[in-house]
Amino acid sequence: MTRVTRAQAQRRRAFAAFSFITVIGLAVILWPKTSSERVVGEPTATSAITPSPAPPTGSAPPDAVPAWLAWMPGGFPESFPARIGSADGITRDVVVEGDTLWMTESHDDTGALVDRPPLPYEIPIDAFAVDPGEYAPFLPADERDAIVRALRDGEAVLGESSAKLRRIGVGGSMSFGSDTVTVGAIAPDDAVGWSELLVNRDIGRQLGIEHERYLLAFADDTMSLRRFTDDVRALIPADSPLRTVEPGGTRYVRVASGVNPPIVFKEVFGEFDAYPRSDDPVYLNIDPAWYHSHIQTRTVPIFHDPVTCNGALFPMLIGALKDVQAAGLAGEIHTYSGCYAPRTVARSPIAPPSNHAYGAAIDINAPENPFGGTPTMDPRIVRIFERWGFVWGGRFLIPDGMHFEYGSPPRGG
Repeated sequence: MTRVTRAQAQRRRAFAAFSFITVIGLAVILWPKTSSERVVGEPTATSAITPSPAPPTGSAPPDAVPAWLAWMPGGFPESFPARIGSADGITRDVVVEGDTLWMTESHDDTGALVDRPPLPYEIPIDAFAVDPGEYAPFLPADERDAIVRALRDGEAVLGESSAKLRRIGVGGSMSFGSDTVTVGAIAPDDAVGWSELLVNRDIGRQLGIEHERYLLAFADDTMSLRRFTDDVRALIPADSPLRTVEPGGTRYVRVASGVNPPIVFKEVFGEFDAYPRSDDPVYLNIDPAWYHSHIQTRTVPIFHDPVTCNGALFPMLIGALKDVQAAGLAGEIHTYSGCYAPRTVARSPIAPPSNHAYGAAIDINAPENPFGGTPTMDPRIVRIFERWGFVWGGRFLIPDGMHFEYGSPPRGG
């Protein structure tokens, strides 16, 4: 591996902070936002064409070793990993680092080129880093040796969904500027925290992964959620937002566990290449081929103006709005504040692409539901949107009452 230059490391750090989310993205829950989206005009030129993956099957992931989970917006303090092991009742622990990396090319195990976006386009990759020995107890027994061996050898581990999207397997490689990592193992998605790329901490630091994102812990039989929460809270700044989850309490055992990881958004809405705009780096120049293939402008019920979203979102959005209308609640939706917006989370130059960049989230009634404020969204509207597969931001750790994003295929109208 070639060590990154200082300039490369600074650029990667400028993109690297999470979410999540969310979303991550999912990272919407981690960052403040304004009350409306500015939809930037469609892209104008590129030669990049990226694949449009099929939607996920919806099958449950393999069972992971159950563990207590904790995370906080922005990540834990640097001192946290060294201190949490002495907390009352915790018997084993691992803190997982995570950030967004930007891939410049990939090759299969024969050395043949698989992906190379034309410069300056790059592909955002949701990446985690761990200490292999500390992470080993939290892995399924039948996967443990292969994953730990790859990590200790300085190789990357890809989740099964990531390997399918990347179209590479063991022996393939991914490059981030002058740095290249070889794939040493493919593992179930839950074994790698539903990340796209898992490496050891030394390799992670060279790539630009540096934020302590979430805690996994085993505990003695007397542990309770309240006691676990108190253990964690004692080691973070006072009044910090904190989420703790009992073993088995969430499908996505990772940061921002209540929302979909980026790999799921890519599977459903397609993966894009992007780079920051020179006039405003918090907005992204998105691959025009992806834009024209995925982004649509359509009229929908209730809203007066056309809506620009990912085509895959429209069936559930229209279904939800029709049900809102049928329930006599159309008057409770006062403003539409945006869907597709090719930007980073909270328009921050150090954040990953927002789920709005996928056209997979919509904001309504923003003036009455500012980020971080007490949500005032009509609960009947929330129930309808959730029935159609949306996740409501009012339930986020930091409330975002205006925000609805893709969560799952609709359960029905």
